[in-house]
Order: sequence, then structure tokens, then C-alpha cells
Amino acid sequence: MTLNRLIVAVAMLATSFALLFAAPVSAQTSPRPPWAAAPVTAKPGQPLPTRADTHVYLLRGLFGVFSLGMDSLAQELVEQGYTSQIYGWDEAQKVVELITTRYQGGHTGPVVIIGHSLGANAVIDIATTIQTTNIPVDLGVTFDATDPAPVPGNVAVFINFWAQDGFGKPVSAVPGYPGQLENFDLSGQPNISHTSIDTMDKFHQFVISTLEGMTSK
Repeated sequence: MTLNRLIVAVAMLATSFALLFAAPVSAQTSPRPPWAAAPVTAKPGQPLPTRADTHVYLLRGLFGVFSLGMDSLAQELVEQGYTSQIYGWDEAQKVVELITTRYQGGHTGPVVIIGHSLGANAVIDIATTIQTTNIPVDLGVTFDATDPAPVPGNVAVFINFWAQDGFGKPVSAVPGYPGQLENFDLSGQPNISHTSIDTMDKFHQFVISTLEGMTSK
């Protein structure tokens, strides 16, 4: 091999390695059912924040009429004592501004972002935007994200419920993602569709159980 060919070969090999390590973290599908056990999110040795100090932002999907599960989940969270508010997917910038203003005003409680369909895509977009100002997201939850960007590194725990019915997709994360990412593939399960996946009570209870592990009354 001539010197020129050797240089080209080495350059190509280096490029291949760079592309390999720059690839997003592969989406993993959890083998356990999502209602079996919530992930462990409590931080050892640290007092749990209160439910009232936990701000939960929920985002509906297209037209705001196909994500009624977000409304019922928001109501359940309010009844449990959480600070919960619901928005349209196209109000993502408003949510960014609210989170940023509250953080700059001294809010240190958990930030939780939950969405369905286009609202699920917005969950990741919001987390990515507030990462630029070093705002952490304690929990992100998506129901049938349709075109999800990679989960950014400021999200501690990310859970994606999805079904392969032409809309939902598994979620991946950015390279070096330090958090906990779970995808629950619900394809083929009875009564699960893009328009019903966010309404199922057992998934709502999973989210609530996860939050209970992060907070105190």
C-alpha cells in the first residue's frame, strides 16, 4: 500500500469511528410490563421534595382534542397534591418560559414534563431548550411520540409508552446520556391505539407511582 493510500485508509477509519461514537444512544425496550414497578428515582440521603413543589406540565396533541388522557391525568395529579398544568403542543415555548421564569425565581422542586402525540414530541423539545440554561428535568413521560428527537442529558428519568400502529416510535437519547431511559412497546395489546394510549388508567398509575418515589406529601 502506498503512503497516499495508507493516509486515505486511516482517514476513512477515523471518520467511521467518529460516526459510530456520535450516534444517538439506541432505543431500548423494557421487557417488563409498565404497570409492574416504577423506576427508582429517589436520591439516597436526600430529603424528598413535596408534591406541591413538584411542577408537572402536560401537553396535548393535535388540535387539543385527541389527548383527553392528559386532562384526566392532570386532574389525578392535582388530587394527589401536585402542581399540574395542561397546555397544547403548540404552546411549548410558553412552557419553556414558565419553567425558566420559575427556575430563575428560585424554584428548586422537580420539573416533570408529560405529553401525548405531538405533545410528546414537544416534551423532548422543551427539555432540550431548557438544557441550554442548565435547568434539570426530573421526569419526562411520552405517550406515542410521533417524531421524537433524542432525549437530552438534563432529563434524569425518561419513560416512553408507544405502540407500532403507524404513529408511535421508540425514543433514543443523545450520546453519553447519563439518565434512565425506558421504552415500553405496547404494540399488539388489546385496545391500545394512538388515540387511546394516553387514556389507560394503568399507565396513569405507573406515572403516579413514579412520582410518589420522587416526592413526599
